[in-house]
Amino acid sequence: MPDVAFASWLHSIVYIRNVCAHHSRIWNRPLSIQPLFPRNATYNWLTNRQVGINRVYYVLSMIIYLLNIVNPHHTFKQKLNNLFEKYPNVDKRAMGFPDNWQNESLWER
Repeated sequence: MPDVAFASWLHSIVYIRNVCAHHSRIWNRPLSIQPLFPRNATYNWLTNRQVGINRVYYVLSMIIYLLNIVNPHHTFKQKLNNLFEKYPNVDKRAMGFPDNWQNESLWER
């Protein structure tokens, strides 16, 4: 991944962190700081290029991508799925989750 794309990812993650730290909502919010879509990802990345880069789904995908590299045995996906099960009324579409998002290799369990 080029340095510019990686820097945009870090900037987006910091932005999300700050939004959460100030108790703002992110689930249905368009993100004003948007990461770049990497042209050449080393590991599994999103195959659906129609996803919005201005939604939390994209940032969660970035976090999973990075965690898969630094700690392939992370539990982030499981914790997120547990939250979805605990709160089934949450509109994942408002978060930018596309149909069949679980079928993306990045998101497979």
